[in-house]
Amino acid sequence: MLKLRSISSKILVSYLSVVLLTFLITALTFYPILLGVLEKRAEIGLEKQAWEIAHTIKSSSMLPVEHNLPLTILLLGRSIESNYLWLDYRDRISYSSRPEQFPPGQYLSQLPYILREDIAFDRNEANVFRNEHYLSVEVPVSGGGTVLTFVSTHTLEGMYQETLLMIFGSLLLALTLALILAFFLINYLVRPLKALEDYARALGNRQFDTRLELRSDDELAQLGIAFNQMADQLKSYDESRRAFFQNASHEMKTPLMSINGYAEGIRDGLFSGPALEQAIDIIHRESLRLKNIVDNMIDITILEQPHNSYFLPHDLSYLMEQVLQTAGGYAIERKVAIECAIETDTWVIGDWDQLHSLLVNLLSNGIRHARNKVTIHSSLTDSKRQILIKVQDDGEGFSAEDLTHAFDYFYTSDESGSGLGLTIARKITEEHGGSISLYNAQAGGAVAEVILPVISGK
Repeated sequence: MLKLRSISSKILVSYLSVVLLTFLITALTFYPILLGVLEKRAEIGLEKQAWEIAHTIKSSSMLPVEHNLPLTILLLGRSIESNYLWLDYRDRISYSSRPEQFPPGQYLSQLPYILREDIAFDRNEANVFRNEHYLSVEVPVSGGGTVLTFVSTHTLEGMYQETLLMIFGSLLLALTLALILAFFLINYLVRPLKALEDYARALGNRQFDTRLELRSDDELAQLGIAFNQMADQLKSYDESRRAFFQNASHEMKTPLMSINGYAEGIRDGLFSGPALEQAIDIIHRESLRLKNIVDNMIDITILEQPHNSYFLPHDLSYLMEQVLQTAGGYAIERKVAIECAIETDTWVIGDWDQLHSLLVNLLSNGIRHARNKVTIHSSLTDSKRQILIKVQDDGEGFSAEDLTHAFDYFYTSDESGSGLGLTIARKITEEHGGSISLYNAQAGGAVAEVILPVISGK
């Protein structure tokens, strides 16, 4: 049963309304045209009949009754009864096809029904007369007199009424067919929509392995494909989030256990002298590591959520100065020299904080694995619309496993790292319409290359 506010009822009402409105407009437009056509066809038929009788009278000395004269006219494929009068030059009836109603010998003006309007007319050509009772045509007869053919307006009205009945019958038939077609259409549309509704509920219950099958090649099938793709993406996202939180809990558990263990040892007086200082240093180092993990997790969460980024041009050389100031202390601590050669008068397009975080992560990662030196240099691409920034260290380089999993959550070959730096770097680069790649230099050491959009010579 259709609900009043359901899409099925709306489709049905709209469809029938369009059919009904279209038919009524067509009928109302066609009916006056039909009336005019009927009268015009009747005039033509009556005039043809009148000329035929006039020609017969002229060419024969016999009365019209002795000839097989037409007593009907053809109107829209149907034979309609008509009558005629032969009038002399004084408008007296010489012969009548209906003598009981129009007796011979009477004058036309003495008849109870008017067949000719009391107006001036040309007796030498065909004339048409209309009134509420008859439609008549009068033509001259050579040698004097006229022939007047006529048809009752009741006969024409009967044809009008039959036409109306045909119109309304056609309307009823059209509405019936439209109703049947509408039910088929509703069933065709609502069935896949119901399947989409059930599928959406399944996705809401995290049943991502469910598949929607729509056996058609229309827009609904395309919508089904989009739903299936969305399910795959949601499944991938759900799995990655689960893995992320599992890894995060594991990574945070290690420093927390270390901090908790040493803190309890200090509280219970288990450490003294140099051992106490070492315990405090470990607590401090692990707390910094924990803070770094939490900060990176916050950055990852922000980058993965829809947000508004305000991309503006930034001077790359000035940006790199700020990056060197941020990571410079870490380089001094690790006794690593930094060589920097950045294109001047080059403006990168993006979010300042994200670009700063990207370059700090790459530089810090290089410092962590370098033996003595990290080099940073940039060069414009051939199109002059992008810049390549290369960060290279002189360490041992990436292992095969590193190159495969470097961008995975919490993957690290160094226990001092959080395993999120390169993941953050890739997300920032992709959000800025760039790309990032890792490889080992031929002379040794790891290389991280980033390509970003720029405005050169701003």
